[in-house]
Amino acid sequence: CTQKKSVIVVGGGDAAMEDALVLARTSSKVTVIHRRDQFRASKVLADRVLDHPVIEVVWNTTIQEILGEYVESNDDSASSDDGSVDDLDQQQKVVKGAVVRDVSSGETRTLKCDAVFVAIGHTPNTSFLKGVVDFDASAPGYVQTMVGSTVTSLPGLFAAGDVADAVYRQAITSAGSGAAAALDAERYLSENGLGNEQDDLEAELLAELMGDSASSSASSSGGEDASYNVYADDSSTANAKQFARESVRAEL
Repeated sequence: CTQKKSVIVVGGGDAAMEDALVLARTSSKVTVIHRRDQFRASKVLADRVLDHPVIEVVWNTTIQEILGEYVESNDDSASSDDGSVDDLDQQQKVVKGAVVRDVSSGETRTLKCDAVFVAIGHTPNTSFLKGVVDFDASAPGYVQTMVGSTVTSLPGLFAAGDVADAVYRQAITSAGSGAAAALDAERYLSENGLGNEQDDLEAELLAELMGDSASSSASSSGGEDASYNVYADDSSTANAKQFARESVRAEL
């Protein structure tokens, strides 16, 4: 939570402008660090940032180091009897500032802050698909999908999440597109007659069931108990098949 805290946003594109404007609603101060002397963002967003009373822009500057410190924890498992820290991963570390460098003069200084947000964009890790599927010409690195679906140019290959979404790029939208990709994949398998292992298994079990019925009557005439004893066979495969047989009997 950035309520009434000072934060830094790194970047000069639309993503950085949007982050800065959102953070300005709750933060006491927002400092935008950009390595150039003008933004790459759209003029509308850039003007809103420059005119915002809570946002300060630092031009021609880059982040050199993010400073932080460990805070005391109530968890005694991370410390030994003498008070020394055994596991630094269990110690909580919070941001306290950032070291910035002026690209023109080379001078460095420290800015106090409570959080740093890096919004310099990213490229999807899809280079291994070059030559395999079509990519979005307007968004380099993003896989091109059919409008309203996760279908790609390669039949049977579906794209979801940040590899195909150049607009929202949020965890919740990625989860939703993942569900859509699963449905598209299921439909593809069904339409192409693939993935019918369950039907094949049921047919195999039905054949075994018919054979078991014949052998069962013969065994019963010999005075032996032909009923299946689940405790007499510790094979998980045998148990699974017996359970499937009983399910088929119930349906019949």
